[in-house]
Amino acid sequence: MSSPTADDYRKSITTDAERIATLADAHPGASVPSCPGWDIARLAGHVGRVHRMTIGVLTNEADGFADPLTMEKPPTDPILAAAFVRDGVATLDALLATRAIDSPCWNFLQEPSVARFWFRRQCHETAVHRYDAELAIDAAATPTTSAHLAVDGIDEYFVMVRRRLLEARGVSTLGGTLHVHATDIDGEWMVDVTDGVLNVSHGHGKGDAAVRGQAADLFLGLWGRFDLRTDERFERFGSPEVLAAAAALGGT
Repeated sequence: MSSPTADDYRKSITTDAERIATLADAHPGASVPSCPGWDIARLAGHVGRVHRMTIGVLTNEADGFADPLTMEKPPTDPILAAAFVRDGVATLDALLATRAIDSPCWNFLQEPSVARFWFRRQCHETAVHRYDAELAIDAAATPTTSAHLAVDGIDEYFVMVRRRLLEARGVSTLGGTLHVHATDIDGEWMVDVTDGVLNVSHGHGKGDAAVRGQAADLFLGLWGRFDLRTDERFERFGSPEVLAAAAALGGT
């Protein structure tokens, strides 16, 4: 399967950011159940802040994030949260539109130092938080991420993001292997953690535990928005302990 293009990423970022802004306009004080203690205005402020951090990376000639003290802060007035998101994503999209996706660019993981990292990271970051905002107004909200982008998001979760967070959390093992299987698109992963190192391969295999479901559901489940152990969206097989260990990694 081909990887998403720069245009795929940009369209997803702008569409999801606009939806967050629209909900922040209409329901700034609505509680976000998947981000305890946050309302939609604060969620919007977080998304706008992350977009500005990425803008700083893409425009900074030195490696690393810009000084956070120099970046625009989210507004304290919740009425202004939507505009904060819209202004940030407009600047980010204009910058991405002029940036070759494989042009040199620093990132915070041991991944190829090209701009694709940031196209991808902001696509999936914004998609997860769009779902958070949707949940604030509808407990039965349906994921909107396409299967094609969700598979890419699962790849990012395993290959990039969890590699960093495993180290931070001191996880040394899952207690076995996990097979993740998308049912609506070609996408399968075999996963284990050995001595704190995350090992991922693509393809079919028999793990100590397995979870099956639609790609968008698996993407959000890995990020802790659905419970991989109990949610009816998923089929589960094998070791409950391995699945519980994998589920415990989720969240953002």
